[in-house]
Amino acid sequence: MGLSLATLALLTLLVGTAAGGAWLAVRQRGGWRVVGVILLLEALILLAAQYLLSTFPIGIGEPLIRVPFLALLAQTLGILLAIGAVLALLLLVGRRIRYMIDQQLRRRWLVGGLLLLLPVLASASMAVMWKTSIPLRERERDPSKRDISLSEGFGWSVYAQGTMDNPTAIAFGPDGRLYIADIAGDLWVGTDANNDFSIDTITKWAGGFDLLVGVIWHQGELFAASSGKIEALRDSDGDGVADQRRIVVEGLPSLILRPHSNNGLAIGPDGRLYFGVGSTTDGQTESDPLAASILSVNPDGSDLKVYARGIGNSFDVAFNQAGALFGGDNGPSRDPNSSEDPPDEFNYYAEAQHYGYPYYFGDPPKNGGTRSALVSFPAHSVPTGVTFYAGDTYPPAYRDSAFITLWQRGEIAHIEVGSTSSGDYLARSTTFGSGFLYPIDVITGPDGNLYVADFGTSAIYRITYSGAR
Repeated sequence: MGLSLATLALLTLLVGTAAGGAWLAVRQRGGWRVVGVILLLEALILLAAQYLLSTFPIGIGEPLIRVPFLALLAQTLGILLAIGAVLALLLLVGRRIRYMIDQQLRRRWLVGGLLLLLPVLASASMAVMWKTSIPLRERERDPSKRDISLSEGFGWSVYAQGTMDNPTAIAFGPDGRLYIADIAGDLWVGTDANNDFSIDTITKWAGGFDLLVGVIWHQGELFAASSGKIEALRDSDGDGVADQRRIVVEGLPSLILRPHSNNGLAIGPDGRLYFGVGSTTDGQTESDPLAASILSVNPDGSDLKVYARGIGNSFDVAFNQAGALFGGDNGPSRDPNSSEDPPDEFNYYAEAQHYGYPYYFGDPPKNGGTRSALVSFPAHSVPTGVTFYAGDTYPPAYRDSAFITLWQRGEIAHIEVGSTSSGDYLARSTTFGSGFLYPIDVITGPDGNLYVADFGTSAIYRITYSGAR
């Protein structure tokens, strides 16, 4: 509330100054016309800065100043119209008031102070708004200082940080090194040269991607999912830089509804690539035959087909040891049929099945013709990366259970998945870790530990177990 009022006051100042500057530029002559032009330009530049900071997300995150800018701007115009009407009335009936305004405008120090004060005041106000609009859990950006809590017996350390931009996806290569995709569209490779479980060097392996959100190794190639396409890359001469690059599939629905696109990759037991594609509308009927679905394609790019439908935005998918496919699903911003926002989900994805979007969310009606979620998360949890634990360093109870990152909650959920006699699945979710900033991907490393990419701190965490067996 306080932040919105402060924004309203600043907008009133800026719009009022712009109006005053325009009046001086049009109605006055000589130096006053110059003053009016400067005031008008200052106000417009600062208004544009406020608009950009309040509406455009950083990467795939949030704006720096989190206020309803357009609604506040509309209120500002109403306030200024009321103030303008009162001032116009006073100027019409009060000669003394007009004389006082004219005398003040003749003071050069006042004019100079006004020209200097406006950008300083506005910039300081925006800086304070930026700081105060950030929730408490987001204010610590140093990954080593985060207050991270894990299930009993588990500990964490920072495995990689620096050089890369905000990470979006990670995968260990056949060489044992960590390959990191970032929001800037680059692929990095991290090397732990002295085997102390901390990356020593991070070097660029490839670049030129747009919204790079999925990476996975398969048969000597790194498959990379970026906006509207999937590519396969290879370092054929072993110099540490990818030198071969081919298109696997392109023309996929992407960023029609931001930031929905084709997402994280998984290799199925049949050797095919599986991945989610987000919807092109926010809860409306889908018209694109490839959107709001799970797709599958051969690694050579042939036989692209829809595997499952009715999925709003599955950011990542993973197979369990039995070869069944699972993944999270992000619901739309609201449910037109309910007063409550729809939940996010964790689903078992079976071939040729429909998962409700945009008709049902969570648990559908019994005769609705769609499958229900295994787990429903609170609305706007934003499930992102998912993996099935395939190591042997954690207690046996964790083996072949799912871990999924919840971006907006800063958590990792542990999901125990069990099969039924009919071949279906049941699941139970508990909080495994909290205190992350924006966790976006989680994988099982070759050492049998989990690795978590945190978009917010630009770091990779290593999760180890030292408790009782």
